[in-house]
Amino acid sequence: MDRLKYISLVTELRQIAVARAMSLFDDKDDAEDVAGEVLLKLWERHKDLRDNADQVRHLADRMARNLALNLLQHRRRHPILRILYRQDSDEEGKGNIPDIPDWSTPQQYIEDKEANSIGQRAMSQLPYNWRRIVEMREREDMSFAEIAQVMGTSESSCRGMMSKARQRMLQLISIMTR
Repeated sequence: MDRLKYISLVTELRQIAVARAMSLFDDKDDAEDVAGEVLLKLWERHKDLRDNADQVRHLADRMARNLALNLLQHRRRHPILRILYRQDSDEEGKGNIPDIPDWSTPQQYIEDKEANSIGQRAMSQLPYNWRRIVEMREREDMSFAEIAQVMGTSESSCRGMMSKARQRMLQLISIMTR
């Protein structure tokens, strides 16, 4: 596909990607991130694409779906990540007028608050290095190589500490929920 034809489709491709991502999760910022990633990947391959605009639209839709599912899977990869993700979301909303909550029942609201509290208590009981590695990996989305550089240790050591931290958090969470 030539450059000008691709550029003429960008707005429509972005709308398709955002709509597909929003159909899988209700976070506009994440949907925009997915759309940006789709457009970047399509741009990198635009010379290899056929001139059929319908096929490119379909490809953008499929890519957005896959990227959104990957993002959801990344968040669900481990139970601890869900707790950490909720903590980040709660911290962003402090001081602002609260949005309409996405809980369907008061019981779900209370369960989320309890899970958040348990997650914070479990994190606070981890050794400092483990806690810092979990925070850098899950909240700051740093790679193990970046974490190793910050911590002044090897990448495999960081992976090992992360694994031990997750195991310990699961133990602490199971103890706290008994």
